[in-house]
Amino acid sequence: MKVKEIYDYLDSFAPFSSQEEWDHCGLSVGSLDADVRTVVVALDVTKTVIDFAKEKNAQLVLTHHPLLFHAASQIETGTVLYDAVSSGLTFLASHTCLDKAPGGVNDCLAAAVGFANVRPTDDPFLMLGDLPREMRAAELAAHVKERLGGSVRLSDPNRLVTTVAFCSGGGGEYSPAAAANGAQALLTGEAAHHDFLAATECGVALLAAGHYETEALVCPVLADKLRERFGFALNVFVYDGAAPVITL
Repeated sequence: MKVKEIYDYLDSFAPFSSQEEWDHCGLSVGSLDADVRTVVVALDVTKTVIDFAKEKNAQLVLTHHPLLFHAASQIETGTVLYDAVSSGLTFLASHTCLDKAPGGVNDCLAAAVGFANVRPTDDPFLMLGDLPREMRAAELAAHVKERLGGSVRLSDPNRLVTTVAFCSGGGGEYSPAAAANGAQALLTGEAAHHDFLAATECGVALLAAGHYETEALVCPVLADKLRERFGFALNVFVYDGAAPVITL
């Protein structure tokens, strides 16, 4: 089969046309006309992911984060970009289009944490979910840590929470929108110092549970979708290496 068949399938449920203007989803390196029998699904393109793909005799690497975010004026030996270009592999990415898609990254986060009554907001990157009972933000943080692993940074640990706004990855700026939608907490991957200050001003508890931890959980889901769609015509492996950031 051809890479184009996988590209078209991804486009059917997470349209590449829906990506943000600054994003670079779709083909990064290689060719849509390349033959593919084995694909590796990963969150990022790294040297270890490329090595893993070679070990599995893969022809395609499908990631959430694109290989290219910014224009490159040169490609130096030893860089990830050089290794990708010289690998002979094809690289596809489904980033903000998969964030927005039904069944995408945010829905995977909701399922992992166990939110009920999951619903959208006016912003495609921000969703709402209800807790099974009222709990303090510190208890919610402990629950999130148990479900996702890693660590959780939080503000306002004593705030009572029944409704949570959530945005996988980097969504620390969404506290005002969370408050406007009636949420008492915002769960995201990463947040800056000023985001925590803004959350306090908005009356929202902010929980930052790790960019990797809130997004990597889409990889096995995406792999299962590929297996279901293409069956025995495609071998699918998930790279599940350790998170790039650890807490000592």
